[in-house]
Amino acid sequence: MPRFLATLLSTASILSFIALLPRVASRDTLSLGSSLRVESYETSILQSSDGTFSSGFYQVYTDAFTFSIWYSKAANKTIVWSANPDHPVHARRSAITLHKDGNMVLTDYDGAVMWQADGNFTDVQRARLLNTGNLIIEDSRGNTVWQSFDSPTDTFLPTQLITATTKLVPTTQSHSPGNYIFRFSDLSVLSLIYDVPEVSDIYWPDPDQNLYQDGRNQYNSTRLGVLSHSGVLASSDFADGQPLVASDAGPDIKRRLTLDPDGNLRLYSLNSSDGSWSVSMAAMSQPCNIHGLCGPNGICHYSPKPTCSCPPGYEMRNPGNWTEGCMAIVNITCDHYDNKSMKFVKLPNTDFWGSDQQHRLSVSLQTCKNICISDCTCKGFQYQEGTGSCYPKAYLFSGRTYPTSDVRTIYLKLPTRVNVLNVPIPRSNVFDSVPHHLDCDQMNKNISEPFPNVHKTSRGESKWFYFYGFIAAFFVVEVSFISFAWFFVLRRELKPSELWAAEEGYKVMTSNFRRYSYRELVKATRKFKVELGRGASGTVYKGLLEDDRQVAVKKLENVKEGKEVFQAELSVIGRINHMNLVRIWGFCSEGSHRLLVSEYVENGSLANILFNEKSNILLDWKGRFNIALGVAKGLAYLHHECLEWVIHCDVKPENILLDQTFEPKITDFGLAKLLNRGGSTQNVSHVRGTLGYIAPEWVSSLPITAKVDVYSYGVVLLELVTGTRVLELVEGPDEVHNMLRKLVRMLSAKLEGEEQSWIDGFVDSKLNRPVNYVQARTLIKLAVSCLEEDRSKRPTMEYAVQTLLSADD
Repeated sequence: MPRFLATLLSTASILSFIALLPRVASRDTLSLGSSLRVESYETSILQSSDGTFSSGFYQVYTDAFTFSIWYSKAANKTIVWSANPDHPVHARRSAITLHKDGNMVLTDYDGAVMWQADGNFTDVQRARLLNTGNLIIEDSRGNTVWQSFDSPTDTFLPTQLITATTKLVPTTQSHSPGNYIFRFSDLSVLSLIYDVPEVSDIYWPDPDQNLYQDGRNQYNSTRLGVLSHSGVLASSDFADGQPLVASDAGPDIKRRLTLDPDGNLRLYSLNSSDGSWSVSMAAMSQPCNIHGLCGPNGICHYSPKPTCSCPPGYEMRNPGNWTEGCMAIVNITCDHYDNKSMKFVKLPNTDFWGSDQQHRLSVSLQTCKNICISDCTCKGFQYQEGTGSCYPKAYLFSGRTYPTSDVRTIYLKLPTRVNVLNVPIPRSNVFDSVPHHLDCDQMNKNISEPFPNVHKTSRGESKWFYFYGFIAAFFVVEVSFISFAWFFVLRRELKPSELWAAEEGYKVMTSNFRRYSYRELVKATRKFKVELGRGASGTVYKGLLEDDRQVAVKKLENVKEGKEVFQAELSVIGRINHMNLVRIWGFCSEGSHRLLVSEYVENGSLANILFNEKSNILLDWKGRFNIALGVAKGLAYLHHECLEWVIHCDVKPENILLDQTFEPKITDFGLAKLLNRGGSTQNVSHVRGTLGYIAPEWVSSLPITAKVDVYSYGVVLLELVTGTRVLELVEGPDEVHNMLRKLVRMLSAKLEGEEQSWIDGFVDSKLNRPVNYVQARTLIKLAVSCLEEDRSKRPTMEYAVQTLLSADD
């Protein structure tokens, strides 16, 4: 009888629950002041008038959601755009709201803003999902003031313009950004780019051919492409206007152009009968030509299917996740390097594309070995029989073997004590009797969802009946408990630390860096005992965390923003990750305390080494050039690649730190005003840099753009070359810009002449000769262009990187 009553109660509860469910609303408009809430994600959605697209909350994990747009008629929801692909919101109290001021804002369970449309909104009337899959915000006259087409994630849709500012970044199965980018390059060529902190290079069009051989137009300033409804991909850089055409070209087919997690760009066509997708065009026909497919040190080969393997002396870093590649079984650092205890292992028909330290022509194999073995940073070298071309490698990325005989051979440098006699060498064999499989998953297979799936038992069986029965029973208990709590518990104010455990766990898992308590940081810094330095934004102290990690803790001063604004801006800084930027590990925001926790950089600032006469470190020319290149890469990432457009506003030697190998790392980025990538005209001229490094437009109170960092970078280049502060060359602060103008005119005149001897007198006299004068001339010429009065004539940091890379080669 008790079991019967329980079943009856559960059944009645289920029927009542179902009766209360609202009907699915088929609407394409979100009116001003209204919201879509995550609790009703299955019913509260926008739908285009023809039913092709839907928009709303999409469940990525059991209790984690993105605000997305998807094809309604696909068998499984196929996401074509997401507002927050790598920062899901919680399944409770999250909402997307079109505020009365015209902005559309996505908030998390605690009210934190996770995404907002951002723009210059006036007289906004509605948000609307169009039949093209474009989500737009309209004013009263029907003009579009914001559209999702301007900020794509991993997919372009038909009629969506591919412009100079748009790009695709794949979303991995772990819902984090992948290592690939699809966008127009600096040469205005539509390109696929492998992009990780250590290396960034183009793999489509084929880098082994020139652009004309690839059917591209190099001398073209237009950056515009589009995918037509009939399956034709056209772009302004396609030579002779030859577009890429789908194998099923024709009208009345739903399509999408997606950059997949494996780095391949594919055009998909939807089968209207069963909702399945088929590939109708792919940029890369041979997967092993995709750079970084097997991660650092990994080698892609055909056996006969594309397969990843580690070379001799290396092992897989994270089983199940090839994007992390392979690591050396025995890691040799420069501190313990002995060239007499090293050997080379020959890998025939193999190449690691790019990351060449230098290119030597017509040298013997032994000479090439000597070059690599005498350099502790050299990981191996590629040698071409016949031409005698020698390419020592600083990193081993984009490894692949060739199924046919190829003159390229990799000689891998390993410690002599590493036994590789019985280790197979990866080779391509299209006749392999044991087919292998390339696992292109971008996530660790051991990663679990943030929350357990309560809808499935351990055997994966659906238990909806018992689930809703449990919900009904739990509802009765919860009502009783709330009534009890109302009288006896809730009279006192709940503290912020009493958030329920699931929400805290969710917040940790969806953030890229953690929150520290003030007490933790007091302990880590031994009550802020060891001071590393101080500047306008605060004082930095050395600390040691409980996990034995050395950190730098910065006490921020004069922070006017409230707690919420401070944390929102830090969430942007925490997502920035590049080898030439200081990594931010976390923050503290308690009461009046505002602190940043970042990685500890061993060799201190460039200013201390370059200008301090007591310093016992003398940077050689190679080190200085590497610093110039690394700083350019870091700034290019801030300006062009990271999730938000970040202007540093205070680039100077004090904010350039040098690690153990003297690799530069820019610090204090993101502390100035953050501008949206959309090109805000907001005036941030109140942000001031450091005398001697500030651009002329600040004096004129003009709106600040990324070109202020370019100007400051030009000053740093001059100081790297001369070893002298620019302020030491002038008498008063008012003369800095005048002096620099005269210096730029003088250097421009000398650069135009054929005489080169002046360079020797201009370069720092403390440097040992000979100096690489080609590189010195390149640095001076680049500095001159960066110091242009007219900011529109200054180069981008991407251009600076390409210029220095050319000189490095």
